[in-house]
Amino acid sequence: MRLQVEDQDPQRLLFTPFLLTTESAAEFRSFQTALALEMKPRGMIEQMYVADIANLSWDVLRLRRCKAAIINAACQRALQTLLHQILPASGPIGRAGQVETLANNWFTDAAARREVSALLKSRNLDESAIEAEAYRRSFKDLETLERMLTLLEVRRTKALAFIAEYRGDLAARLRQGADRVIESADVLRLEDASAKKSAA
Repeated sequence: MRLQVEDQDPQRLLFTPFLLTTESAAEFRSFQTALALEMKPRGMIEQMYVADIANLSWDVLRLRRCKAAIINAACQRALQTLLHQILPASGPIGRAGQVETLANNWFTDAAARREVSALLKSRNLDESAIEAEAYRRSFKDLETLERMLTLLEVRRTKALAFIAEYRGDLAARLRQGADRVIESADVLRLEDASAKKSAA
């Protein structure tokens, strides 16, 4: 993450994120702005914490998208596996050809989707069986992503705790400072009153 200070407003810090080529810098900036409006950072330190939280949250969203993409990508192979188990070995174009045709057309062709649905139903299955098989095929990749998500969530929780702790410490220091100012003012008033009484 690269730190930049705007020329127009030296108080405002901009953090240039590391984005994939498929991601939008404008979308990330909108996300970061919405987060800043929600958390209302005060001063540079809190802005740095909020920027860190924005990056961590963006990484979480990215990994969640990756999970969905991995499962979607595995669906065609999952469907092929199921069809190989359901379809008879013999047929006009052979089982392999029929499986490939149905699996390819299932995503875009309503007739193919109905045929697949009927085949699954013949084995007391529905389309959730395709998702289940896709999960099974992607288990190791999904397990790795889950570990990464857990680590990101832990880091984000710590960053949020740091802001709360920092604000708590700051509030305590401000209270202590205010108390000292009040006590000093009271002492000054007493000394001033005593001096006036002596002069009289």
